[in-house]
This record gives sequence, C-alpha cells and structure tokens, in this order.
Amino acid sequence: MCGRYTLIKKPISIGLNSAKTIELPDNADAENPAFKPRYNAAPTQGNLVVRKRPEDERVLMSTMRWGLLPSWSRTGKTSSLLINARSETVAEKPSFKAAYQRRRCLVPADGYYEWKRYRSVNQPYYLQLEDESVFFMAGIWETWYDSAGVSSESFAILTTQANTLTAKVHDRMPVILEGDDTLIWLEGNSDIIQTEKRFELLGPIDSGRMKYRAVNPIVNNNQNDVPDCILEPPVEASTQLDMDF
Repeated sequence: MCGRYTLIKKPISIGLNSAKTIELPDNADAENPAFKPRYNAAPTQGNLVVRKRPEDERVLMSTMRWGLLPSWSRTGKTSSLLINARSETVAEKPSFKAAYQRRRCLVPADGYYEWKRYRSVNQPYYLQLEDESVFFMAGIWETWYDSAGVSSESFAILTTQANTLTAKVHDRMPVILEGDDTLIWLEGNSDIIQTEKRFELLGPIDSGRMKYRAVNPIVNNNQNDVPDCILEPPVEASTQLDMDF
C-alpha cells in the first residue's frame, strides 16, 4: 500500500520523456494552490493532484482530500478509508470503476514511506527514485455533494505488486508513471485503459530505478510534517535494525 509520502520539490511538468510535455501552472489561484513542501503527506489531509478539468481539458494542480469518497455515497462516509485502489481490480470495483473510467489523476511525489516490523521496532523506510526526482503516482478522484449541494473532492492512489527492491519492505507499492505513460493515464488512451494492456501500464517500476533507506521514526506521527522526517533514524534505533532483512 501507500500510506504516506513526500513532495519536497515542486513539480513543473509531466511527460518529460515525451515529444508532448505539459507544463504545470506555477501561479497560485483558486484552482492552482500555492506550493508548500510536504515531508509527511497523510490520509484525510488536502494534498496536490494533477488532473484535467472535465469541461475544457485544462490541466490543473488541485488540492484534494486523500481518501476517496464515491459520488454515490449517501452519508459522506465509507466503511474504511479508501486511500489506495488495487490496479488489478480498480476497473471493476464499485467504489472505483466510475472514477477509473472518467476521473484519473496524477499524484506528484518524490518519495513514499513504508513500515517494517523488526523486533520491537516499527521502523519506517523511505523509498525514492535513484535520482531522487519527482515522480507521478497514478490516481483516481471523485466529487461528492452533501444534502445542501456543497461539493468536496477526494482521491485515491493506485497500487501494484512490489518490485524486487520494494518487496523487501512491503508487498505492494504505488503505481509510478513516467514519460509517455503519465500522459496515457491522464488523457485516458482507450486502447490501453479499456483493454488488458492496462496491466502493463499499471505494473511496478523497475527495481533498478529505485532505492530505500531507514528514516526517523518521528514520521510515524502524521502531525510531524518537517524535514527531520527523512533524516536517518537516531543511532540507538538504527543499531537495532537488520538492514539486509
């Protein structure tokens, strides 16, 4: 799964390896919020997503609540917090399939956290691309209206089977999209999105592109959104870890 992540560097464009590149807006307004570095983005918080506005296809960076609320929910609640959607079943699951078909988004990040229990320590690990650059996680989003007609927008991150590196920490990982794949997902290429080719698009990124390391356990508290979250663990904690598992 993916339950916390970072966005420290500001995303500036998508499709960097494609002949088609979309520059992301850098002016703060009602639809494109001001950028603020995040060291511990957590569920139920408002986080940045990149999407196309349905009415005119304009690309926006919007703030949405992490934890998808299906549009058909009567109460505005779900039995569990829908922060992740499995890529293998997202096209069929009732809570996700409408968003998968019509409301896809990209969730920018430059690292994410997973936890592994070792003896008495619930140790967080920080997983990144090898070059520590910004990447985009595949996401879906929804708009929900309350009884007064007030809307709220929310999103979930797609996950896939872990690659050989990330499997050392957890058996799932976020779907990370790069280059042309970011645009295929955002624009909804029907030859891929609507066919079995989607399983290749939404599979794990190559393990050689990634790295991980143990980090400070203060990240366990989602109220801690500070640079210390990505520092090495204290000496007394790191000596207890078997880094090779």
